[in-house]
Amino acid sequence: MEEAVVKMATENPWYGCQRAGGEEQTIERRDKPMKKARTTIRLLMLCLLNASLFSCAVAGGDMVGDQKAVPPATYPYEMSREIELSDTFKRLKTPETGRLAVQLTSGEDFCYPLYYFIPSVTKDMKYLIYHRAGRGQVQIHRLNLLTGESVQITKANVLDAGWYPWDRPSPGSGVLDHRSVLNVAVGNVIYFTGNDGRKVRMVNVETLKDEALFEIPEGREAIGQNCGTPDGKWFAYIHAPRGSRKPMRCKGVILAAYNLTTKEHRVLATIDSAIHHVQPYGNHRFVFCHTPTGNGMMLATLDGTPWIHLRDRDPGVTGRVCHHITTTAGIAFEASGHISGLYDPVTRRRFEFQIPIEWGYTHTGWDPEGRLWFWEASSKHHLEYLQKFDQQGQPVFQSLTGRWNTYGEKQKSHFHPQLTPDRNWILFVGGDPETKSNHIFLLDVSDLKEAQTPVTREMLK
Repeated sequence: MEEAVVKMATENPWYGCQRAGGEEQTIERRDKPMKKARTTIRLLMLCLLNASLFSCAVAGGDMVGDQKAVPPATYPYEMSREIELSDTFKRLKTPETGRLAVQLTSGEDFCYPLYYFIPSVTKDMKYLIYHRAGRGQVQIHRLNLLTGESVQITKANVLDAGWYPWDRPSPGSGVLDHRSVLNVAVGNVIYFTGNDGRKVRMVNVETLKDEALFEIPEGREAIGQNCGTPDGKWFAYIHAPRGSRKPMRCKGVILAAYNLTTKEHRVLATIDSAIHHVQPYGNHRFVFCHTPTGNGMMLATLDGTPWIHLRDRDPGVTGRVCHHITTTAGIAFEASGHISGLYDPVTRRRFEFQIPIEWGYTHTGWDPEGRLWFWEASSKHHLEYLQKFDQQGQPVFQSLTGRWNTYGEKQKSHFHPQLTPDRNWILFVGGDPETKSNHIFLLDVSDLKEAQTPVTREMLK
């Protein structure tokens, strides 16, 4: 007897609402399915999915009726401003290229921004929000870029704040590591606290007023890197049964969203796989990873539409996406096989090119506008920049830093580079040989501010 897997809607009593199941939300029914009936069901689901994704228009370009690529909404930075830096910050030159770099943090502690797929600079570009880990604890701090003054803004008390298995060793107690979010639109930082990390709180960056939001259900824990929508209305977060650890197969992992105004909770996706991170694609959609079968990216929406795979099931695709960055130009990514590219989740069009194999393990740098293309290359731990494509269509790269070593391992040893909102600097984590710890630096790329964009939306096919 053939075994049929029927996709069903699932109900989560904690959220008090019913949501359509994602592709991995399944129950098994052992009956005698007919091929024709099964094909009809799949076609119907596909039609309903396409209708949901493409038939309605949403402000900010999140969903469109003609299926043309439309840029999603982005974070509301005051673009007329530029970051002003204190004279107290140490100035230095990069090891091989001689570019100006500014060291923002120092000391024996390890310092690093919020996770690099999301913003760490406030709307007015006055403050940098960052982690400071050392002496058995990790907390969130606020650095005034104009004066150089740093202030601790959380007093979290999670007993074990580590992010397993993606970062080690554990920093000790404090705020859940790598899982806090800056709400750029309203100037709040959302973080996890309580002995078991289930309490979600919010602190205002300017006033330091701290208030409770909600608690994750008992028996579950926040396991992934989270995000907020650019309009400041939704906080998206990931939780799983307590004790879920990779490579053990996680089951019942939930991608959820919390409305910061109405206090409504929504389940966006439930899958049997550890979700590493989620990023907003505009104000209504979210890109997250990884799939139950391996690396890859998926798309979920606020309206409860079943989540879908992106790219890895498209015709002619090779390699699996490892890291991906949401931008107003589309999704920038790199995939196995030393492939990088730009992908539009609405039209499913893409442009791809090869990056050098000698770079080794890479992280795609984040430019929220998708105009500046740069990577962290682990082989020599340096930043590389895409200048152009030559007449034969081959990419031409330029080193921005030369070799810049870091200390330790896992997440705290990565550059995790991102372009600042004023487009003058690349914010990254680098090693300080004096303390043998890692700190936050700014790399001057103001000369590239008006550089021609080598990868554009018009190249998507």
